[in-house]
Amino acid sequence: MRIENYIGQHDWKAMPQKIDLIDKKIAFLLCKNSRLSNTAIAKALKLKREVVAYRIKKMQEQDFLHGFITRINPRKMGFLINFVYLKLKTPVNEKELIEELVKMEEVTNLKNEGGKFDTFIEVTCKNIEEFDLFLRNLLNKHGKNIQDYSILQVIKEECLDLDFMIEDNKKELERLKNINESKGSSFHKELTGRKEISSGADYDEIDRKILNLLLMNSRINLKDISSQAGCSLPSVEKRIKKLVSERVITAFTAYISLAKLGYQMYPVLFNMSNVDENKLFTFTRMHPHILWTYKLVGNWNYQFNIFAKNNAHFHDTLNDLREAFSENIVSFDPLMVFSSFKAKQRVE
Repeated sequence: MRIENYIGQHDWKAMPQKIDLIDKKIAFLLCKNSRLSNTAIAKALKLKREVVAYRIKKMQEQDFLHGFITRINPRKMGFLINFVYLKLKTPVNEKELIEELVKMEEVTNLKNEGGKFDTFIEVTCKNIEEFDLFLRNLLNKHGKNIQDYSILQVIKEECLDLDFMIEDNKKELERLKNINESKGSSFHKELTGRKEISSGADYDEIDRKILNLLLMNSRINLKDISSQAGCSLPSVEKRIKKLVSERVITAFTAYISLAKLGYQMYPVLFNMSNVDENKLFTFTRMHPHILWTYKLVGNWNYQFNIFAKNNAHFHDTLNDLREAFSENIVSFDPLMVFSSFKAKQRVE
C-alpha cells in the first residue's frame, strides 16, 4: 500500500476496534521493520504466508494499518527541526491556518492539541534563514489571532517500539523483538547491528531519489526503486545499506492508528535541571507507554509523548516520570492531541 503523504485529519478520538492478538503481533513486527517479508513474519508467528498477507490487507481495509513509511534523521541531511507551539486567541480562523500550513513543504508535522497550546507545528528547514522567513510570514499573516507562541529546537529524537501491544506476554515479546531475517531487501541486519555515528552523512541526488521513493512506501520493491531512480539493483541495495548504517534512515515502520486500540496521545513538555541524561533516556526506553522522546533547546528541554488509554492511565505514567526524576523536574506542561493533519518528513 503506497501513501503519498499523511495529509488529512486523523482523529485521535476514534472508537476502539476489535484487533485480535495475531493482528497485533503482525502490526508489531511491521512497526519494528516494515520491510520484513510476509514469509519471515509467517515463520515467526507459525502462520501461513497467505494468512499474513490476508490479515495485512484486512487491517488496511479496517483503516487500522494506513501504510508503510521510512523514518529519516533530517539532521543527518543538514536540516534544522523546530517545534512551534501556538496558543490562539480564538478558533475562528483556525481552519484557514491549518489549510495554509498543510500546503507548506517545510511543515512536516501538524496537530491540533489541547492544554497550554492549541496547535503544534514541526518545521524542517535547510537553514536558520529559511526558518526565520517561515516564522515572520506566519506572524505577519496570523499574528492578530496568536495569543502566545513558543519555539523549541530539536537536537535529539528517539522513536521507540510498540511493546505495549503485546506486553502481557513478556516471553513472546522478547522473542519477536529478536526476530531475524537474512533476506537482504529487509535490511534487518543493518538496522539491528549498526552503531551510533555522530557526524553527518554524504549523499547525492540518487540517494535523494531513493529516499523519496521509500519515504511513504517503505515496502517498495528494490527493482521498482532501481527502475524509478535510474540506478542498478546492486547499487540501490548498497546505497540503502549505507543510508541505514549511517542512520540517515532510522527505521522502516508501519503507520498504524493507535486510537483504534483505545490509546490517546499526550505530549508532555518538561523543563529539567541537572538530570542524568543516560538515566533519563534509559528510563523512557524501558517504559512501554512513552513512545517518542525529544531533547530540545528552549523554554522546555525535553518532550515525552505518552500513549495512554484514559486520563487515569496517563496520570499513572506521568507520575512514573515525576517520581523517578522528582529532584530534576523544574516544571512540566501536559498536552493532548485531538487531530493530526500532516506527517511527512522532508528530504529536499
